[in-house]
Amino acid sequence: THSSGVAACAKIMAKLAGFSETECTKITIAANLHDLGKLAIPSEILNKPSRLSSFEYDIIKGHPFYTYKILSQIEGFSDIAKWASFHHEHLDGTGYPFHLKGDEIPLVSRIVAISDLFVALIENRPYRAGMDKKQIIDILKEMAKNNYIDADILELLIDNFDYIKHIVESAQIGAIDIYSDTIA
Repeated sequence: THSSGVAACAKIMAKLAGFSETECTKITIAANLHDLGKLAIPSEILNKPSRLSSFEYDIIKGHPFYTYKILSQIEGFSDIAKWASFHHEHLDGTGYPFHLKGDEIPLVSRIVAISDLFVALIENRPYRAGMDKKQIIDILKEMAKNNYIDADILELLIDNFDYIKHIVESAQIGAIDIYSDTIA
């Protein structure tokens, strides 16, 4: 459900930012695949119900690199590979895995990054409950202040918070329904 939520969030934010329908489709694909590299991460780390050790966290931090490695091998996916893989890069260069900074990070990757954060914060996680609107906005504003995420894209999210949250939750419910139907 996480990737479905990120894809729905990124698509609606891209639409609100004025991207074309074709670009929105590519953005949706990239957002759906942003965590593909987690297939290379041991499930006991991915599903750990408590805080990760620094060693485990370093392993998790490899997933965007694996996403890039997989997607960059697909003909015609060069944009999608970048957009999906740069979602943990920070504008100040302290992100990972490539330590890109500023304009080296495509606008779409910035949208996917904020979408990923937003969805992660609204979701219940094994180690914490989903957060409320004020908590989420405070956390994201602090990240923008520290030059991790794009402040303009964040404002787009904040201005449309309730609408985007509804779209995300609907997409996640749809994903649960599809998943439940396929395993039944």
